[in-house]
Amino acid sequence: MPSTHSATIMFYGTYITLACMWLPLHASLPQSAFLRPFATLATILWACAVASSRILLGHHTAPQVIVGCISGFTFACVWFWNWTHGLSDLGHIVERHISVYIG
Repeated sequence: MPSTHSATIMFYGTYITLACMWLPLHASLPQSAFLRPFATLATILWACAVASSRILLGHHTAPQVIVGCISGFTFACVWFWNWTHGLSDLGHIVERHISVYIG
């Protein structure tokens, strides 16, 4: 069984890193040149710490953590690609059709 902690943290770590690299910053955030690299580095360190803690605490073996990390990384890349290539537009269409049927 893969480590779900490792899969989850790798999903968030990968998604946040991709978002920092490719998406525009929200206007409410400080427009600093250090924000993106700092957020990316902090996220990567956080993900590595959580994943390695699963082995160090004896909750999972290294292969279980590796499979969890690969799973989280893969799902994050797929989800990010879907989101940036039209899935959000599909969500608006679905919401419009649901609102017609509901109210």
